[in-house]
Amino acid sequence: MQIRGPSVDSTPGVSDRSRIERELLRLGGRVRVSSIVWQLSIALLTAGFFGHPNHRFLAGLWLALVLTSLFLRVAFPITDPGASPTAVTGRLKQHQMRVLFSAFAWGSAGYLLFDRGDLTRQLALTVVLVSTTIGFSLSASVHAPTLRRSMPFLLLPVCASLIFSSQANMWMMGLMGASFMLLMRRVVTERGEQLEEILQLRMAAQEARDQKQRFFAAASHDLRQPLQALSLYHTVLSKGDSSAAVVQRMGECIDALERLLAGVLTISRLDSGKVVVQAEPLHLPTLMLRVGSLHEPSMREKGLRLRLHVQDVWVRSDPSLLERILSNLLSNATRYTETGGVLFAARRRGQNICLQVFDTGIGIEEEAFQSIFSEFAQLNNPARDPTRGSGLGLATVQRMVHLLDHHLSLNSTPGRGSCFQLKIPLTSAPTPEADSAARAEADTPWATLTRRRVLVVDDNALVADALRAMLMIWNLDVTVAADALSAKEALQQTDFDVVISDWRLPGTEDGLAVLRFARAQHPTLLLAALLTGDNVEDLHEEFPVITKPVRALRLRALLQAHLGKS
Repeated sequence: MQIRGPSVDSTPGVSDRSRIERELLRLGGRVRVSSIVWQLSIALLTAGFFGHPNHRFLAGLWLALVLTSLFLRVAFPITDPGASPTAVTGRLKQHQMRVLFSAFAWGSAGYLLFDRGDLTRQLALTVVLVSTTIGFSLSASVHAPTLRRSMPFLLLPVCASLIFSSQANMWMMGLMGASFMLLMRRVVTERGEQLEEILQLRMAAQEARDQKQRFFAAASHDLRQPLQALSLYHTVLSKGDSSAAVVQRMGECIDALERLLAGVLTISRLDSGKVVVQAEPLHLPTLMLRVGSLHEPSMREKGLRLRLHVQDVWVRSDPSLLERILSNLLSNATRYTETGGVLFAARRRGQNICLQVFDTGIGIEEEAFQSIFSEFAQLNNPARDPTRGSGLGLATVQRMVHLLDHHLSLNSTPGRGSCFQLKIPLTSAPTPEADSAARAEADTPWATLTRRRVLVVDDNALVADALRAMLMIWNLDVTVAADALSAKEALQQTDFDVVISDWRLPGTEDGLAVLRFARAQHPTLLLAALLTGDNVEDLHEEFPVITKPVRALRLRALLQAHLGKS
């Protein structure tokens, strides 16, 4: 199985083709009473006009053919074949035969009703059949290949009759009729292509809507579990049981909630199209060692062995997204491996490098290859135990692989293990000057946070108090404001080093207004950061964004990075 980025061929697969043909059958197989009445009226008038007075038998024969085609359409309508591709193909063949017979019935008038001695009737019959062809292309079918095949049955008889007519210059009319037939074939082809594109877009929209509904239903279910457990443990705690086990369980519930919310927010950001790829040269051994060191302790705790096989090369990718992809793959390997270990390897393949994550875990059945990349999919966790992951890791990987235009393949043997392989383009090493500057910035020592003045602006008292308590543990001097007006008053009275403001505040001004006022009021302000749970990638260039739920380590790293510059 391969998951590819935007370069993958967009031609509909077999299942999509079958779904499109099923929808075309549904649209083209509908029997409209008004259409049948009009066709019957036109057939009777045509037979009466061209059959009188000398061609009654031929007109009756032609009318019988037309009435038979109408009877077949009304008495034996095309029913829904269901989702089976074989049944769809069978119904489509029936539809094609019926349309072709109808085209033959109407088009036979060009031979049966053609009066070789009367120029007026010849021209009138030509007009009738040209008009019939136009109407036929609009009402007989929406399946373009069927319509293309029906055009010769409609117009070739009258074109041939005109070419071989005894009347002078009528052969020119026959050639014009043939040209018109070719034009109509082109028209129905383009119309069919447009209709199929519309159906593809509609099916894609429906599928996206269904996926979102399943996603939010699963998210709601999984979020309720740790919340319910947290509520129960809070009740136990309020009754006086403050044992370490209760506190630990509450912490595990909070961790599960954080993982779920972080996963949901990440997928939401990726689906919104607001995540911007910032590709740059990356030293692969450094990346692999960093990611491996993050997961080695959890593997060691399970008795697993992590082996690394690195290549001293540079690759081009987005460092943050690539690290998250590799981290999710290693986390997935750890979760589904009980004995043996994990091999994290890099192998050259021409102008690319293949990063491989081998495990000796439970393996994956081939029919489940696609489903494991769906949201909340967990193959061996039917009880939805939150401690065994959220089921969002591989769904996130899939989206990031598409975004980076990398290639991800999967091979697996049930009971023996799996191998995820990520192909990344190689690149040349950066210039020594750029590398030295990056190392110098990375080696900058962290500054102490003691006695720095911080203004926290948040109208949610619980969030504000919790944030204030955490910042005070780091020996920061914290002031809290509940709205933009109070924050501006505090900024006019005190020189703050840091301002952290929630985006959504009560009143007419939001957190952006507070941060802009803070910068204008204090040009030497070291950090102005926006606190929010929304997707606001477009604001990253103006202010650093702290995403809710706030993680202590990330907030401390942000503070140290900015306060260390002073």
